[in-house]
Order: sequence, then C-alpha cells, then structure tokens
Amino acid sequence: MSLVYLMSAIVLIMMVLLLTMTKRSFHKFAGPIALIAPIISSIYFLWQLPQVMKGQFVAIKIPWLTLLDINIDFRLDGLSLFFSLLISLIGLAVFYYATQYLSKEHDHLPRFYIYILLFMFSMLGIVTANNTILMYVFWELTSVSSFLLIAYWYGKGASQFGAIQSFMITVFGGLALLTGFIMIYIVTGTNSITSIMAQSDKIADSQLFIPIIILLLLGAFTKSAQFPFHIWLPKAMEAPTPVSAYLHSATMVKAGIFLLFRFTPVLGLSDFYIYCVTFVGLITMIFGAVNATRQYDLKGILAYSTISQLGMIVSMVGLGGGFAQHTTGELSKVYSLILFAGLFHLMNHALFKGALFMGVGIIDHETGTRDIRRLSGLRKVLPITHVVMLLSALSMAGIPFLNGFLSKEMFFDGLVSSYQLPQFNIILTIIIAVIGVVASIFTLIYAVYMIKEVFWGDIKHNDSPVQNPHEPFLFTLPSAIMMILLPIVFFVPNLFGHHIILPALRSITIGEKVDAVAPHISQWHGFNLPLLLSFIVIVVGFIAALKIDWKKQSEKIRVKSITDVYLDSYKQFENYSGYSIRTLMNNRLNHYIILTLAVFIIVVVYGIIQAGFPDVKQIHVSEFGPLEIITLIVVFILGIALTFIRQRLTMVILNGIIGYCVTIFFILMKAPDLALTQLVVETITTILFIVSFSRLPNVPRSKVHKKREAVKIIVSLMMAVTVVTLVFIAQQGETMPTISTFYHDAYKLAGGKNIVNAILGDFRAMDTLFEGMVLIIAGLGIYTLLNFKERRGQDERE
Repeated sequence: MSLVYLMSAIVLIMMVLLLTMTKRSFHKFAGPIALIAPIISSIYFLWQLPQVMKGQFVAIKIPWLTLLDINIDFRLDGLSLFFSLLISLIGLAVFYYATQYLSKEHDHLPRFYIYILLFMFSMLGIVTANNTILMYVFWELTSVSSFLLIAYWYGKGASQFGAIQSFMITVFGGLALLTGFIMIYIVTGTNSITSIMAQSDKIADSQLFIPIIILLLLGAFTKSAQFPFHIWLPKAMEAPTPVSAYLHSATMVKAGIFLLFRFTPVLGLSDFYIYCVTFVGLITMIFGAVNATRQYDLKGILAYSTISQLGMIVSMVGLGGGFAQHTTGELSKVYSLILFAGLFHLMNHALFKGALFMGVGIIDHETGTRDIRRLSGLRKVLPITHVVMLLSALSMAGIPFLNGFLSKEMFFDGLVSSYQLPQFNIILTIIIAVIGVVASIFTLIYAVYMIKEVFWGDIKHNDSPVQNPHEPFLFTLPSAIMMILLPIVFFVPNLFGHHIILPALRSITIGEKVDAVAPHISQWHGFNLPLLLSFIVIVVGFIAALKIDWKKQSEKIRVKSITDVYLDSYKQFENYSGYSIRTLMNNRLNHYIILTLAVFIIVVVYGIIQAGFPDVKQIHVSEFGPLEIITLIVVFILGIALTFIRQRLTMVILNGIIGYCVTIFFILMKAPDLALTQLVVETITTILFIVSFSRLPNVPRSKVHKKREAVKIIVSLMMAVTVVTLVFIAQQGETMPTISTFYHDAYKLAGGKNIVNAILGDFRAMDTLFEGMVLIIAGLGIYTLLNFKERRGQDERE
C-alpha cells in the first residue's frame, strides 16, 4: 500500500498548490511546496532498493472492473525501480532548478508546478503499472500534461504549435498502443502484464502477433521521438527549459523505451521486432546527429541530440531483443550485454543531457538568447556553466574518463558482436557498425562545435541583449551536481551497475541466470575493435569539428523538412475535417435525430444478419380490452397529428398527452410504480417545455415539406419496427436469466416498495446522481443563455 500512499501524496500536493492560486502573494511558495513531491518520491524508491536487489518486488492490487480484468494494479520490480529513480531524482534536480529559473513576478508558478507534478505522477504510473489499461491511462496523462507544459507560455504562437503537434503525434501513438493492448487481451484473456509475460508463447503463436508488434512499436516510437515521428520533439523546445530538461531528455521520451524494455520478453520472440527496432533506432541515431549540426538554436541542437541518443538506446534494445528466444547459453551473454548497455546508457544520458539543458537554460536566462551566432566567449563570464556543459558534451560524445565513454564502448561492442546473433550475418554487422560509427562522429562534431561557438573566442558585447551575464551559485547547483556524477560513474560504474541496472536487467529477462551473464563494467578492456572505433570517432570528430566551419555548411544544406510535410498534411486534414463537420453539424435538430436513428437501425439490422434471427419459442401479448384500444387509437392519432402541426406550443401539449396515455397503459397493466414515475416525469417535462417556450418568440415552423416529412415518417416507422423486433428477440432469449427476478426483492434488499424508485435511488444511485448533475448543469447553461443578452446590455451601460 505504500506505493499507493506515495501517489496519493503527490496528488495531495497538487491540491495544495491549487489552493495557493487564489492569492498572488502565495505564489512564491509554490516551488518549495512542489519540491516536497520528488523528495518524498526519491526517498521512497531509494528505501525500496535493498528489497528489489534481493529479487523481491512491491505489489498492490485493488479490484476494479474484474469482468474485464481492469484493476488498480501496481508492481515495483527492478525495471520499474530503475525508471522510478530516474523520474524522482532527475525530477528533484529539475524542480529545484525551476525555482531559480522561473520568474516569481511574471510566471504563474502554481499552474506550472501543478502541470509538472501531474506529469511526474503520470510517469510514475506508467513505469509501476502492472495492468495494460491502467498503463494506457497514465500514458495518455503524460501526453496531456506535456501538452500543458509545452504550451505553458501560451501567448507565443510557437508554444501553441509545439504543444498541438506533440499532442497529436503522441496521442496517435497512444491509440495504436491501446489497440495493441486490446489485441493482447483477446489472445490471452488478461490485462495483467505479469500474466501476459507468462503467456508469451501463446501470443507468439497467435495470428495477431505481428499486428500487436506494429501497434506497440507505434506507441513506443511516437513517444520516444523515433524517425519519422521525431518531428514533435524540436518544436516542443518552446517550453520552459526546466520542462525540456525533465520531459524531453530524462523522462517522457524514455516512456517509449520503457515500453520496449517491458515487453521485450514477448515481442522479442519475433525477428521482425528485432530488425525493425534495431534499424529504426540506428536510422534515428544518424538522422538526429546529422541534423544537430544544422541548428543555430542551442535547444534545437540538444533536441536533435536527444533524438539521436534515443535512437542509439532503441537500437540496443532491438539488438538485445533476441534474449526472449535464447535465455541460456553463450548467445544469452551477448544479448544481456547489449540490454545492459542500453540501460546503462539510458542512465548516463539522463545525467549529461539534463546538465546540458540546465546549462542552456542559464545561458538563455542570463543573455536573453540561445542563438549560437550571437554567443561567444561566455567561459569568461559563465565559468561554472562552461565546465558543466563542456564535461557533459564530452560525456555525450564518449570521451574517456566520463561515464558516456563506458556505455559508448559497450554500444560498439554490441554492434561488432552482432554477427554472433542468429538474426545478423557479417554483412549486416558491418552495415550497423558503420552507421553507429558515423553517427558517433557527428555526435562528437556537434558537441564540440556547440561548446566552441558558445564559450570559446571573444565576447560579442554589441550583439547580446544582456551585457552583464552572471551565474548565481544556487542557479548552477543542480547542473553542477549532475556534472560531478559524470566522472564518478566512470570510476565506480559497478556501484550503479550491480545495485540499479542489474535488478532492472533481471526484470527484463525474467531472472534467467542473469547474474551469471551480466557484464562487469571495466574502464580498460585492452586493445580491441571497440577501442579502435572509439579512437577513430575521437580523431575524426575533433578534426571535423575544429577545422570545418559548420555555420556555412548548415546554410548550404537546407532541405524540405518532415515538419513541412506534416504542416501540409495537417492543413489538408483540417480543411477536410472542417468541411465534414460543417456538413454534419448544420444546426438542425431533426437532421441530427434522423442520422442517429438511422445509424442505430443499421447497426441493429447488421447484428441480426450476422447473428441470425432466433427461433420463435414464445409470443407474449398482454391482455387488452376496449380501454386499451381507445388509448392506442388516441396515441396513434396524436402521433400523426404532430407531423403536420406547425405551432411549437401545441406540439408540446399534444406530446404531453401522449405521455399521459402511456401512464394509462401502465395503470391498465397493473404497474402503479411505473405509472407514477411516468406521470411525474411527463408533468415536469411538459412544464419545463412550456416555460422555455414562453421565454422564446413563438415563431411558427416552416411550411410542410413533403420530401422531408416523408423521410421523417419512414425513419420513425423503421425505428418502431426495430424496437418491436428487439423486444421480440429479447422474449426468445433463454441464455441468461431475466434481471427482473433480482429487482422483485427490492423491498428486502433496499426497503423500497416502489421498484422504480428503488432502482433509481439504491441500485443505480450513482448513475442517478450524475444524471441529476447533468440536468442541473444543462439547466444552468440554459438559464445563462436566456439571460445573456440582458446581462450584456447591463454591463455595457455600467
């Protein structure tokens, strides 16, 4: 239950922040209050570390929709703990950084911290959920919260566009993911992730296996900005820098990678999954690295850098995915080495990329620009930021004595060892190794190029909007701490490898002798091929970065971007959807009703055709006499008359008379409870209509249009036949017992002698309550609209 308490505490802090929004003087306390959440979260997950290291896990399951196997089911195992620590500890640094970055005078702080807390809550929900539908709910919550955070400065058009684009792409992936989860449920009959893992062979043998892989990959690739779905990430950099540091380098973009790691034991049973994930990751890696050299905006460089690094991690997940097919033997060692390297680099990436984003935020905050063409010589005025960004950039490039070098070496080792895997031959090994090396060269180029342009050279005094930049110690503290961890991880990597990464690997590979094959991280492996590749990358990368003028090269290489294609498609879709909506929503109530009834009739007829018409076993017709016949004739005559009467008030009265005739039918059928309910409802409805029309001009309806009236009559008759047919089919059904026998005990179960009242007030109390709320809201809306013109005129006079 402690995990549930943690999630509840985060929600409680959000509620407290909402209370601070009422007074501007309390806004300055929003940051310290919000900071409590990552502190509690970090302490909790660190406290669970010893238990998870022993192979144990924390689980809580609260039944919800048990018939569909949708439950509040959380599980904290090694993989969940690994990502939870990233979310919490990086979140702690980012939350504190935001207190120094955001303006207490100009920014609405409670709103910002509510959004980012909602995002943190959603990410923790994704990585700890043990139910696919519950995971999907949190998955979409991250899309909603990231949309709000990207559009936080909603006055800027670029922020609005970035938020909309990221939302559309990630929600599209989320819908694909939900469809994949539904297919898994169809195959396995469960939404529990642990149960799904236990039925991996059953899923692999299913005809839906390939569609499941494609749909889950769409969800993962859109969330983790893989080619060609990467276009939302650079535009999302319009968000405040703390958002970029948290969502788009350390957490949100890692959600898709978490999904791949979590479902690798199932999806890895297909070679299609291995090839697809590996090559999409490598293409994304080289595409992002090359495009990073073409950017002028520092956050733009880091955005494409993030895309490239995510592609690198995804390619390692793909290469190691074959572990699902070979859980023991020599092959398992190669697979586990690659998966371990992917997890290790994921941790390293969160550290150096978070520090880089924070450094860029300091530069932007103090100089007023992120354009590298306007920045130079900042090492003299921002020395701490210079050191932070220099070491972080070199770590990202894989330079020795920093943590990025270790995971980059393991990445190269995995590439050159792939020929040992049954899915790859020597030709494919050469291809992926070349792609990895070329992408790594470009990674070093833009890392060095970025530092050289911004920090080296002379200060451009006349071009910078802020002439006296400085770096307060508290502002640089979070990025400096993350920078210090870079060499620490290099010198004691196994401290993190055995305590954090190994339990995560154990969860992915389901504990199949992982302790025996998990690699020991060493700073020196002797002279081997991965070291030679690293040497080539460093030499070629430094020469290219220092000798080539990449500003001129970026001006020469200008191609039509995928974003432009997206914009063209978006405009076409918007025009088409606008036309379709205008065609359907034509402000004619009759049109809406006819369409609704027609669709219902078509669905019912299609269902009857597919299922077949039941055999006639009984035809039950209630007894009737002269009074029933007379009442029926009255209803029939009034129904026809309503078609031709043009005055609205007369129609309301005649419609009420039909309702009272139905009351008479209930009385004749000895159902006084239904009769009383019908009488009350019909009276209230008629009065409400009369009162409403008394406030509106009594405009007569248009003259009779024979074709329109004929369509209405035909649809009405078809609807009547459809309803009677459904009643007839229900009479023939014997597969399930009638529910009326349960409600017959209403007096014993609920103490109500009126069955209708007992159903509405006891058996379906919540449903009735919310229906009442809907009516109240609708009534308030109608009242507001009726009085709007009068109130507006009064306001104008005042």
